[in-house]
Amino acid sequence: MSQKDKEKWNQKYTGPDYISGRDPSEWLVLNRDLLAGGGRALDLAAGEGRNSIYAAERGYQVAALDISEVALAKAERLANEKNIKISTVIADLDSISFETDAYDLILCFNFLDRNLFPSIRNALRPGGLLFYETFTMDYLKYSSFKKEWVLEPNELLRAFAGFRILRYREVDRPEEEKAFASLVARKECVPS
Repeated sequence: MSQKDKEKWNQKYTGPDYISGRDPSEWLVLNRDLLAGGGRALDLAAGEGRNSIYAAERGYQVAALDISEVALAKAERLANEKNIKISTVIADLDSISFETDAYDLILCFNFLDRNLFPSIRNALRPGGLLFYETFTMDYLKYSSFKKEWVLEPNELLRAFAGFRILRYREVDRPEEEKAFASLVARKECVPS
């Protein structure tokens, strides 16, 4: 991302309201039974931190990454209000590398950069969980998104082939003008 992109996202997050709300994603809450392990977590494009905080409440040590320092400042405020500790990292996801086999949980909501798929696969420890949810082609009916910003049908299943798919859905909600795919997958342990 460029400085222009950073400025765009900072502008989007400016203001007192939390643009995605203060509550965690519905998908995360629906699948909270899988979040029992704790360990290290990475929240990509974390925005204002609602999902990072939810994971931290479940015992994870969370690093929340986003390009917007405005969003991350709001994430820190929300975490402080809830007496929860998260780490916030200003990061350009277009030019970042992750440690290999370093995370027990990776979260990615409402963000798509296909170039990150291999890095996500490598950064997750064997046995670790991936929660991924973002917009699909059907969302183009409701938005001015570009085609490259949305998933093809079953794309997440193909992108994380080899992972154990625990839960998956593709949803089109015309009444809310939303369409998205949601995935929870476990990185399989490689037999020794």
